[in-house]
Amino acid sequence: MSTNLATLFPSIELLSECPNLNETYTYIFHNEKLNCWMTIDKNEVSDREYALLCSLFQEVKPAGLTNESLAEKWIKFLHDKGPVPLKKDTEIRIIQLHFNVKEAIESHLEEAVKLFFDDAMRLIFISSEDAVLIEEKSSYIHTLDDFSSFIVALESDFFITVKMYIGKFHPTTQPFASHFITEQKWFFKGLSRNRAEQIYSMQNTFPFILIDQISEELKQIIHKEILEPIEYDMELLQSVQLLFENGFNASVAAKKLHVHRNTLQYRLSKFQVVTDINVRNFDGALVAYCASLIAMEEYTNRTTLND
Repeated sequence: MSTNLATLFPSIELLSECPNLNETYTYIFHNEKLNCWMTIDKNEVSDREYALLCSLFQEVKPAGLTNESLAEKWIKFLHDKGPVPLKKDTEIRIIQLHFNVKEAIESHLEEAVKLFFDDAMRLIFISSEDAVLIEEKSSYIHTLDDFSSFIVALESDFFITVKMYIGKFHPTTQPFASHFITEQKWFFKGLSRNRAEQIYSMQNTFPFILIDQISEELKQIIHKEILEPIEYDMELLQSVQLLFENGFNASVAAKKLHVHRNTLQYRLSKFQVVTDINVRNFDGALVAYCASLIAMEEYTNRTTLND
């Protein structure tokens, strides 16, 4: 049996005496039949394998050691209340997930993560509607296309609609928790806008943060110069917004607006006539884009209050 275990767990060591019980990252099991002790690196043991080992052998734990789960350890680490549950120093990133469903989906999501990412991602549930994927930096870094395909798989195979925030890689040393908490706030900011995007990042949530920091004086200027002249026409503002967000590609913007390209061009021309701002160049588009975000935020706030 020891040979078979060594195949599964390369780090395993067989000892004639119980080792010192101070190894945070090592499991210790007692084989009563052979009267020997085994140590195994925790990083090599999946939850299922751990359960199997516990059924075969007696786990030995240091006095006072709690039965804290791996998920609980990760949650503590992410909120700066405990050490990182990894043995080696490395860089990791957090991919946040939010699913607006009422039924329990833990088993479905665990199955999907295992099938799609194998052992490259660690899934931790934060609540019934929120979870995180933890990715260690390696020779292969999962791409935006990978995550897009993962979301499509969830929708088609499990009928789960997911919003996602892709964080950046940071060392697991301090201040990792501050990076995560910032990314978490940015994700919530993106979700609060109730936008069509399914995947968020710093890139597409930063404009919301920027608008929050604009002074009331600048907001009043945008109201006077743009929003009041166009009479808060959300159709025009949405057209400008999507043109900007799609790299000034009118065909793509028109497709997302579900209108003909000529219709979009008419709206952009109308916007320029009324405001004297040319949204086909970057400077004009930037000002108009900020106006669209301010108007959308105000519209969302009014809708929330009315609800």
